[in-house]
Amino acid sequence: MRRLEAAWHQPAARSRHFPVVARYYNQVQHEPAYQRLPDQTWEDLNGELLFGLLDATVSPVGQQCLYHRLRSPLADEAALHEFDAAATLLAQQPAARGQALLALDQLTAHEAYYLTDLLQGEPLPTLPGARFAPLLALGLLATLLGGFWLPALWLGTLAFALTNAVFHFWQRPRIQRTVRPLLQLGRLRRAGRALHRAALPLRPLQLLAVPLAQLGALVRQVTFFNVEATLQSDMAAAVSLVLDLLKMLLLLDVLLYARCRVAVQQHAPAIRTVFEAVGYVDCALAVASFRQRHATCVPHFGPAAEGIQMQAAYNPLVPGCVPNDLTLAGPGVLLTGSNMAGKTTFMRTLGVNALLAQTIASCPATAYRAPFCRVLTSLSLADSLPTGKSYYLVEAETMRQLLLACDAALGSYLLLLDELFKGTNTQERIAANKAVLAYLQPRSWVVAATHDGELGALLQSSFVEYHFCETVTDEDWYFDFRLKAGPLTTRNAIRLLARLHYPAQVVAEAQALSATLATRPQPSSAQPPTPGELDAVADSTSCEDRSFE
Repeated sequence: MRRLEAAWHQPAARSRHFPVVARYYNQVQHEPAYQRLPDQTWEDLNGELLFGLLDATVSPVGQQCLYHRLRSPLADEAALHEFDAAATLLAQQPAARGQALLALDQLTAHEAYYLTDLLQGEPLPTLPGARFAPLLALGLLATLLGGFWLPALWLGTLAFALTNAVFHFWQRPRIQRTVRPLLQLGRLRRAGRALHRAALPLRPLQLLAVPLAQLGALVRQVTFFNVEATLQSDMAAAVSLVLDLLKMLLLLDVLLYARCRVAVQQHAPAIRTVFEAVGYVDCALAVASFRQRHATCVPHFGPAAEGIQMQAAYNPLVPGCVPNDLTLAGPGVLLTGSNMAGKTTFMRTLGVNALLAQTIASCPATAYRAPFCRVLTSLSLADSLPTGKSYYLVEAETMRQLLLACDAALGSYLLLLDELFKGTNTQERIAANKAVLAYLQPRSWVVAATHDGELGALLQSSFVEYHFCETVTDEDWYFDFRLKAGPLTTRNAIRLLARLHYPAQVVAEAQALSATLATRPQPSSAQPPTPGELDAVADSTSCEDRSFE
């Protein structure tokens, strides 16, 4: 108990092989849901690192359910409040938490990752030639018994024995691979029974009585596949040898497998109910641990008219992250600021808060209130060598998908966009940015970062401007990472080059050319701004996170 309690206070110290962790999510993601988080958004929000920060689960089943939960935001306030109550209970009541930890500690084998193979209602794979197994077993018994009246039949017994032995060893590897998840059913059922008997006031556990009873008969059949290991440790080697001979000569493994493959299909709903209930408790334990380690609040959900409001929100993946406030109501938000000032980190902070609010009912902030919304991002795109797509083409295709999504579900998306169309020239980038952002703003919640100060003037009717800035001196520069209202009015990119000890000639030439360009008229775009609207904003190149870009 001390070991489990100590482990619960920190994320699990184990390697995470995401292809197996994601097996449950991959199998059920085709089912109807409010949202399945796209791969691009998952990567933009550093999903795997976020999962690692939350993963204080005990069992592989809990890991898989936590991954599924993080990638499947809900729009069900009652379900989120219920999960919040479960996490609160396990955080505040050590006795209840101890019962849950002890129950889940029975289900820690790596093979438990493959229980997901039993959830879909599909029969186990058919063994080639398995339909002949009853005939071969009966043939051996018939010739063996008949030989007492007609000894010549024992020659047939020998032939059947050789045939059955070959058939047994031919099928054995297939059976061992396929029954790997079956061998964990007993542990899953024991964990479910222990949680059910603990009488924790959690709704998924209150529904387990019937499914657990249904799994009893199946578990007893499956136990036969694992009895050999038990005998080798607990009984004489001779008894184990006899059992091996019977399994080989009478094809008991093959015959029992034929029964189990159909039983698994019949009991798939019961298996899934127990699997999800066990995973639910393990997820609640992990979230209770996260709340102990990080300052969080319970989100509140309101109508769209109230917008998105967050106070002292931070990104738990950034050590010492500076908290910021934001109210997003009506107009979109246009962020400006130089490199490393905090724009992308802030957008990730907003995305992580929105995601965690609708998955684990826990926000890294002091207050969070928002309508239900689906989070989509375009923060860290890259070109694709395998498909031959340039960076700009990847950008254009990604934005097309976002436009189509917003057209299909008006007002239900939170879009976080970092420097759109930076893969093309300045004039067309500004024109495309203006057109796309103006199109998206009435259809979704939009937060966009840019280095093109002209966009603030072009979009002033539908966007409000905020900025991050830094202070540069002859000796040093520093950032306060505080969100400030209004456009950025300083330029520090070339001064940063000087601070990094670029050659003096390079710095001087860059400053002179920058001053010359600032006096020239700006090229016209789709909607030409007036000269007064062309005040320069943030010359520096794309902003990346301090740690995660």
